[in-house]
Amino acid sequence: MKQLRWIWILGVAAVLLTVLFIIVDRRSKINEEKANIGEPKQLLQINPDVVTDIEINNEEGKTVFTWIDGLWQITEGEQFNVNVYAVSAICNYICDLRSLKTVAFDCENTEVYGFTNPITLKVYTTDTDKEHPYILYVGDATPTYDAYYAMLDGSSDVYTIDYNSGTVFCSNRNSLKNRYLFDTSSSLVNYFKVQKDDKTVLELKRGSDRMWTMQQPADFKLQNAEMSELMDIIVRVQISSFVEDQPDDLSKYGLDQPHTKVWLEGTYGETVLKEEIWFGDMVTSNENETLIYGYYANSKQVFQINRAETSFANIEPIEVMYPFCAEPDIQKLKTIEINMGDVYDLHETLYIDYANDQYKIGDIDISAMEDEDIMQLYQTFYRTIANLSFSEMHLNEKPDPDKDAAIQIIYTEQDGNTLTLDFIEKEKNHYYLVQNGTYTGLTVRLNRFTGAGGVTSRYEMLMDKLK
Repeated sequence: MKQLRWIWILGVAAVLLTVLFIIVDRRSKINEEKANIGEPKQLLQINPDVVTDIEINNEEGKTVFTWIDGLWQITEGEQFNVNVYAVSAICNYICDLRSLKTVAFDCENTEVYGFTNPITLKVYTTDTDKEHPYILYVGDATPTYDAYYAMLDGSSDVYTIDYNSGTVFCSNRNSLKNRYLFDTSSSLVNYFKVQKDDKTVLELKRGSDRMWTMQQPADFKLQNAEMSELMDIIVRVQISSFVEDQPDDLSKYGLDQPHTKVWLEGTYGETVLKEEIWFGDMVTSNENETLIYGYYANSKQVFQINRAETSFANIEPIEVMYPFCAEPDIQKLKTIEINMGDVYDLHETLYIDYANDQYKIGDIDISAMEDEDIMQLYQTFYRTIANLSFSEMHLNEKPDPDKDAAIQIIYTEQDGNTLTLDFIEKEKNHYYLVQNGTYTGLTVRLNRFTGAGGVTSRYEMLMDKLK
């Protein structure tokens, strides 16, 4: 009997211990769940590669950004030049969004967290239909400004998210605007036009061969190195700040009659870019003021920009033009005859046989002398003639047809073709440049011939050496 009693007692004890273990374990789990209930959790996890549209609704209205041809473009809402990096930041943050903690479950009064009129972000993807986007609501910043309150569509729980993410989601329109005046690379700009007081002063176009040509004021050859530098400057220009969208009165900015208008065209990926930009008054009358007003005519945005940044619009045509009076090819040349008439005692003929390395000046055989110093002086004299540069542009003037050339240079090629440059006096020490009887629109000052390192000084150095 004693043995049965001990067995019964042990059985009861085992049952009691089992029940006690279950109670303790359950309480431990409940306490653990309570401890972890407000822990960080993944709110949204979306593959950014499948995002097609991001919709932002805030106090400024509704704006929809759509991914088109490798760029974020506005497909709904007021148009402006988009800062694609800012929109991409919103996309990246919302696609991998975690909470810091849960501050309220099944919250009945979300107003205290700023959800009366929250910022609403909707993300559309190729994996979801238009009726079921991912939706995030962003409320106020926390009192300590170290986080933002957030909610998900379909849930009444309130979370906090990191302050940086919240700040990105709360971006206003100006922070989503592109600060670059014309945002592309310099090699993708293909059109540039400047108008001053309603008169076109410069128009340049890049052809399918990637070479720039001048459309206005005349068809002059351009220096591609100078054009590349100009485009590099343009694409680096940044706006200081945005002032007003869709303005009713442009006169208060001096933009009702802008002194300068600029047209720019180019591409970015598959997207064609076109802008018409106006420049108006200084922002203030302060003599130390550096900012002026600008205006995007297409999207109707007024902005401020540092006046120094707009210097590209003041470029003179001759600054990008091929600077020389002629383009002789030494490999084709036979002779160069230069006659400075009464201007200077210089009338010589240079004989050139580049293929056989034979050179003469008048009756003097330079090559036969086998003197490196004399050959160097001869070549330098040749270059001062071949690289003679023009001084100014005077398209609306014409030389007197009755005047003879004061200076003349004749290039004759091996095949008999000739190019005659006549320098006809415009005024004292200033000459019109005429090529084969046609005025070029360019003028040359006498100091291009007689200045230091010019034609006459190099001629004298050669003659002195030959003597």
